[in-house]
Amino acid sequence: MPISRYLMILGMLAITTQSYCQRFGYVNTDEIYKNLPEYQSAVAEIDNLINNWNREIKEKKMERSKLMQQFEIDAPLLTQELKNERLEEIRKIDQELREFQNNRFGYKGMLTIKKEQVIDPIVEKVFKATERVAKIKNVDFLFDVASDLSLPYVRPSKDYTDFVLEQLGVSRPKD
Repeated sequence: MPISRYLMILGMLAITTQSYCQRFGYVNTDEIYKNLPEYQSAVAEIDNLINNWNREIKEKKMERSKLMQQFEIDAPLLTQELKNERLEEIRKIDQELREFQNNRFGYKGMLTIKKEQVIDPIVEKVFKATERVAKIKNVDFLFDVASDLSLPYVRPSKDYTDFVLEQLGVSRPKD
């Protein structure tokens, strides 16, 4: 057998062996976030804002509904000029409502900005802790079982969630 063929087979074996030596593990970010008090308080803060904004939207819609009902009752008695004024008032409320919703919930609205301020730093912190665990434990790939990734079977010994929590200075309560 020529030496080049020998080297080629040896190289292929080395590549094959190396690919089997990769270490895999997984984390559950849902569990991590559930056990992070700062994440829970950030989510509560955002939920509170959303509830307040939804309450304001509901009040605005009720105001519009009342004006519309009153307009429908009064319409037969109103002049065309008064009808137009009242309809303009209703359109103005509709416009204010759309602007309010867009300002709060739209693209680059206040909700997005608030999430960037309070959630993104925590997500980055978890990401860095996960990266540190992967380096410490010499793991080549860490999958997140909380994502849409389907892992039909995972060995519990490959769960690095507690190690990430440890890196974050938090421990999971024992059942």
